[in-house]
Amino acid sequence: MEGQRPYMTLHNMQQQRAISYREERHERGPRDAPEWEVWIHVAAVDTTRGYRNIATQSYWQRAGKVQQAKDMVARQVLLALGLNPSEI
Repeated sequence: MEGQRPYMTLHNMQQQRAISYREERHERGPRDAPEWEVWIHVAAVDTTRGYRNIATQSYWQRAGKVQQAKDMVARQVLLALGLNPSEI
């Protein structure tokens, strides 16, 4: 996982069925300076892999670019799962 962007790490974990989540994106603010709000709603976590059970929790972040907001909220979810910050 180390060296990957946080969102890619989270996406790969979903592909491996370690976590199941739904993502929402909303554009906020004026058209000339929009901000993106990205939500991740966690549906299920495979706790047999040693992750904390954060099922039914939602996390969000806001940034000027979609990818930045996605990486910020993914990092928040990964930390909530119990991953070591140095591995993200």
